[in-house]
Parts: sequence; structure tokens; C-alpha cells
Amino acid sequence: MALLPRRDPLARTLRRSLAGDSRAFTRLYRELHPLVARFVARRVDSLADAEELVAEVFRRVVEHLERFDPRRGSVQAWVLRIARNAVIDHYRGRRHPVALEAAADGLVEAAGALEHLIADERSAQLQTLVADCKPEVRRLLSLRYGDGLRHREIAELLDISEAAVRKRLSRALVDLRARSAESDDPAREVSHAL
Repeated sequence: MALLPRRDPLARTLRRSLAGDSRAFTRLYRELHPLVARFVARRVDSLADAEELVAEVFRRVVEHLERFDPRRGSVQAWVLRIARNAVIDHYRGRRHPVALEAAADGLVEAAGALEHLIADERSAQLQTLVADCKPEVRRLLSLRYGDGLRHREIAELLDISEAAVRKRLSRALVDLRARSAESDDPAREVSHAL
């Protein structure tokens, strides 16, 4: 049994924008701007760079409206892919290639993204635990808890199934909890010191 595609409320607005309806593009911009701004700001060093990149993302959206394909995902996921590419291009233009890797993987302060899940004084420990995760896991955690994307949106953005996103996030959280409990075990510290 084939699943029917979900209706994307912004797809109609995008089509009207493509037809030249400036009010539709204004609505599209207002709907997507907060998400794009948050996504970009978490991945660049300064507010000025973030503002410049958000403007660049929407310039690219306007230039490529006709390229949107609803069969490949939602308008939101399409615009976030454009934002991701703009961030990567931003870092490619710099002399420090290490920063590109961090931005592309969404690793910048991934532990801060989890503060909504674990609201206690152990954020420094959590930051260390997240930093030890694989880049793919940090990227998923960042998209889910930092950018607030739904599982379906992450799946569209990363071009994987929604079930895979759910499974990987679940495993990551189980692993973080286990490693957190392990590091809290005082007997482990004593036995390790012997």
C-alpha cells in the first residue's frame, strides 16, 4: 500500500509566487524567515554574517522558484537545503576549511540544542557527551532539538526515511543517557583509577 504524499500548505503559496503574486511571496517569506534565520544563525560566527546569509538564501529562493519539485519534499525542506548550501558556500569562501566541516554538519553548539530536553545543571557534561558523538548524530540532534525540525522535515532535508530519522535519534538519546549514567557512577571512577 503506497503512502499518499502529505499536503504542503506552502506549495500553493510558492506556485502563486512563481506566477508573480508578490503578496504570496511575502507570505512565503514571513512563514519561512524565522526558521531560516534560526538555522543560519546557529551555523555562522556573527550576527552580520547570519543576516547576510539569510538575505542570500531568499535571493536564491526567488531565482530558483521554478526548480521546486513537490515530489522531492516540502517547501520548507527545499528552502533549508538552500540555506545549508549557502552556509557551506559561505565557509568555502574563507581560509579556514575546518570551519566548513563544522558548519556543514551542524555541529556548532549541538549540546545547547539539547538543553530543552535535559534542563539541569549538568549541561557541561552533556556538551562533552554530545561532542563525543559521531558527526551524523550531532547533525540529527542539532536539526531536531536546535532547529526544532520534525522527524519528517529532517528526513526530507537529509534525504532519508522518516523511520530512519526516528530510529537514529532514539538510539542517540539512549546512548547519551547510558553514557551519562556511566559517567555518574562513582564506583567506575574508583575502579578506573586502580
